[in-house]
Amino acid sequence: MRVLLAPGGLWPEPAGVPLAGSDSGLAPGRVASCLARGWRAARPHDFLTLLPMADGGPGSAQVIVPDQVASREVIQGRGPLGQVREVDLVRMVPRPSRSGSRHPAEASTWFLDAARLLALPSDPDEAAQEALEGSTSGLGGVIGAALSRTGPLDTLVVGLSRSAVHDGGLGAMDALGGLRAAKDLLSHRSLGLALADDISLGGMSGAGAALASITSISPERAQELDRRACAKAMECVRVAEDLDPGGLGARRSLPVVSALDDVGSSASAHTADADGAARLSVSTWGTGAGGGSALLLRALGAWARPGARVMAELVSLSDAAYGRDLVVSAWGELYDVLADSVVGVVGQQAASQAQPCILVCGRCAVSRGELAAAGVTNAYGLQEAHAAEPWEATDSHGLERRLTDLGSRLARTWSR
Repeated sequence: MRVLLAPGGLWPEPAGVPLAGSDSGLAPGRVASCLARGWRAARPHDFLTLLPMADGGPGSAQVIVPDQVASREVIQGRGPLGQVREVDLVRMVPRPSRSGSRHPAEASTWFLDAARLLALPSDPDEAAQEALEGSTSGLGGVIGAALSRTGPLDTLVVGLSRSAVHDGGLGAMDALGGLRAAKDLLSHRSLGLALADDISLGGMSGAGAALASITSISPERAQELDRRACAKAMECVRVAEDLDPGGLGARRSLPVVSALDDVGSSASAHTADADGAARLSVSTWGTGAGGGSALLLRALGAWARPGARVMAELVSLSDAAYGRDLVVSAWGELYDVLADSVVGVVGQQAASQAQPCILVCGRCAVSRGELAAAGVTNAYGLQEAHAAEPWEATDSHGLERRLTDLGSRLARTWSR
């Protein structure tokens, strides 16, 4: 039997926000290895392909397998409070052209794991300090450093997700030399954002409003921070419009928002002006990523897409899934299945090839009907129905043992 293991990470999600890289949980690569170990113990003759999946959040560069990597470099940057952190910059191996040839002068695609720089702390007090005092300047620094490595025909994809820092992206712009210098830099490069989080910068369900649930600051203080960040960010958007009235401002049509053929949930947050043209504002889909840096980078010409779809293209999910008898994915906690999530993307890929897709989940609160609509045949949770402790309460070694045992169980159930 030919099986594709394409799991995401198993991370806890306080307030619905995955804490990638926290002490609890497992990265996608470790999830795939544990499931494979258990499967092979039960069915050693099955052919397994391991393809860990990511969504542009912290650690996404680690799912890119070595044979797809032309070069990998570690860039040091500053976290929200000035702490030194490291992010990966990966240059992808050029894919063969339709004629099957590769040319040395071909444009390259690069991936910058910038989400690691602004990763959300698991400690609410630390997150509060980042919200009150933090800056996105380190993000601007690593993006500038990465762009300096790229050629004029290259594309740099930047992974971004939600963070506690909430300065509207002003720190990132300052680190890039200001809006005009940043615009000049981006006008000679192709810059894309792989967004792990579709949250907007402002609004009732925006990143600012969410600060009260992911940090220890009060809702009143969160509202104050949000109002200030949104006002400053929109002022920068208007300045960006003035720099290039014909193409860069808030009234231009946005580039790519979703790879879906129809209008999906990721596009529904867009507002429109009187002429129906898309407007870029603090309530636009995905503008809350990176403390609001996503909003300003898009105002300067960067394109944005759901991170899971971008990563699926980078790791060639469709090629890996071709001809498989079964697809297995995984996610930490599932409360709904978004079309642009790792589960949605993997499930849709399996459904397009009429393959069964099963899901391993730390905690699953989704009905069978919703799973089926997303292309998922069945789900197996690590959280027992009446367990006294949550699934992530065990240490990483205990979680690995449970995943390995589950891998054996899946093999005995599904292998033929």
